[in-house]
Amino acid sequence: MEFFTCPCPETGDVMLDDKNLGPNRDAGGKLLTKQCNPGLHTVVLRFSDGRCCDPSSVKVRIRETDPILPMEVPFKCV
Repeated sequence: MEFFTCPCPETGDVMLDDKNLGPNRDAGGKLLTKQCNPGLHTVVLRFSDGRCCDPSSVKVRIRETDPILPMEVPFKCV
């Protein structure tokens, strides 16, 4: 398994290849680590109010990660 986070000041749902992996942050605002299989993935951060991020989606190869040092897939709220 591979591990990644989606840093963004806001809390939104992490979408990995069109599958909802849940929020990027917990109720206390702590960044949550997500799991996936190694390989090329499309990652999107969605908000319930329809706001978008910049970029709207990221295509990224996730590999050679661990839960202590997950890959960061950063987004900026727009």
